[in-house]
Amino acid sequence: MREFVTGRADWMGPEATESDDWIHTLSDSEISEIDEVLRKCIADDVTIDVLTKEMFPVPGLTGLFDEVWSGLEEGRGIFLIRGLPTETYTKAELRLIYWGLGLHLGTAVSQSKRGDLLGDVRDLGTPLDGPKFRGYTSHGELTYHSDAADVTGLLCLRPAKAGGLSRIVSAPAVHNEILKTRPDLLEVLYQPFYWSFQGNELPGTPAYYQQPVFTVHEGHFACRYTRTHMRSAHLMDDVPSWTPEQSEALDLIDAICERPEFQLTMMFQLGDIQFLNNHLAYHMRTEFEDYSDPDEKRHLLRLWLSMPNSRPLAHGFKAFYGDTRAGAVRGGHPGHGETPAVTTI
Repeated sequence: MREFVTGRADWMGPEATESDDWIHTLSDSEISEIDEVLRKCIADDVTIDVLTKEMFPVPGLTGLFDEVWSGLEEGRGIFLIRGLPTETYTKAELRLIYWGLGLHLGTAVSQSKRGDLLGDVRDLGTPLDGPKFRGYTSHGELTYHSDAADVTGLLCLRPAKAGGLSRIVSAPAVHNEILKTRPDLLEVLYQPFYWSFQGNELPGTPAYYQQPVFTVHEGHFACRYTRTHMRSAHLMDDVPSWTPEQSEALDLIDAICERPEFQLTMMFQLGDIQFLNNHLAYHMRTEFEDYSDPDEKRHLLRLWLSMPNSRPLAHGFKAFYGDTRAGAVRGGHPGHGETPAVTTI
């Protein structure tokens, strides 16, 4: 028999919405410290491609970093930093700030075969489905999913003209609902499914791998769910179709995530930095409409981070994550170029 996942990461939408224990608003002193170190970097001609943690000292934010680590790994699995005054900086300066903060929080991993370590979430006209679909370069609605790294961080440079709501669901809450109502299907979700690399695999390597949706290892729960990537694998000739039980189990995850009582809904504000533990939360984004002015279009900066206090993962996650040890640098897509990038073309 599977067991219920307990702890603060098992939450419902209204509970999280009414709480601020996962939100930190930057103080004037914290903003001043960030601004001061940015100005020094600019004066010293420090560019993002050479920036190191030592070049971006922010000792006054040590307590905040501890809050982020704790909140993501031991708390709800979500954390929001508010109040970065984005309107006072250029996009290049904001990239430097976000990269500098990220260096203190963890190790960035590649988000695609381009090797983009600092991704640009904006509409680049990517088709809304298919074997190479990547949601962060489209404007369409994204289904509930978890990203291919321990933690996702999103900094809002510009919100959309309309739409682009962020909705988050607790994966332990979904797991526990399935255990209560359909334990037979929960067992299916602990077994391997086929997944596609979405065209990001290294040349000469398989285009798919196997991985379960739910695991428990050394007392730590972890999940991964991106149905579009799973569907893409089954478009390949040598991958068998889903069994009826697998289809029903995935449909049940989708149905539970669509229930309002499971959802935390937020609209990104200028300067918001949203962090999600992908082993504990699913997220989605509604379709959005952009402004016609290119400078006003919706634009977020994304980091995929390996955190120093991350949980150990089960062997079933090894095919994608590689190193499953606690605190390991893992996940992401292998870059095909020689030099990691800090922009998404």
